[in-house]
Amino acid sequence: MLGWGAPAFAQDNQDTQEIYHIFKLETDASRGELIKALRLGLKENTTDTQVATPLVRGEPPEKPGSFELINPLSDGRFGALGALLGAGNAAELMQVQCNGAVWIANGQRRLRGSQRLRITLCLFPMKAESSAYAYHLDVYVIDVIDKGGGLDQRLGRAIAGAFVGKPQDWTNKTILDVLRSAREDAATRITYVEGQPAFEGTPWEGEDRLIPSEDDKRKEP
Repeated sequence: MLGWGAPAFAQDNQDTQEIYHIFKLETDASRGELIKALRLGLKENTTDTQVATPLVRGEPPEKPGSFELINPLSDGRFGALGALLGAGNAAELMQVQCNGAVWIANGQRRLRGSQRLRITLCLFPMKAESSAYAYHLDVYVIDVIDKGGGLDQRLGRAIAGAFVGKPQDWTNKTILDVLRSAREDAATRITYVEGQPAFEGTPWEGEDRLIPSEDDKRKEP
């Protein structure tokens, strides 16, 4: 049993980041073709993928829908539980609602001792102007990066990093590969709407699908 005098390098800690992005997608491809391309792009970097295609009737709205975050701990009865979990663990319990979306996908990526990534994508139809179809693709990510731990854990992360790159790079890669798949397989024009932390430029137009460059990310001040 470890006592209070355990060295600092043996302590486990985590960094938890919430990320969101919204993209406008315009295409002449059918909805089924676009959804197939998005799904294939997501499966490149995730496991345990779950998808749903809700029935949405009527004409596409002028203004697309958007995802909503539901905090199950916001109920006063669970306030104490949220305090015990801490901000990082509580963020992992956030639920995403995509009311009005024609496609909803959830995927996970796990690297033992390195990263736990959970991503949700919501495809919202909207009235098209210069193409047959238009949508907003909302992306929400919970990215948990493991740090610290014993020597074996640190060494394991170093070896994994040498082969697959930094966990943060693979978070961006997961998102960009979805967009690239839509662009290449469904002839989709992509416009960035907003996000946090924001993308700069159009990195989804790049050809390299192995490791995203640092230019794919906007560095926070």
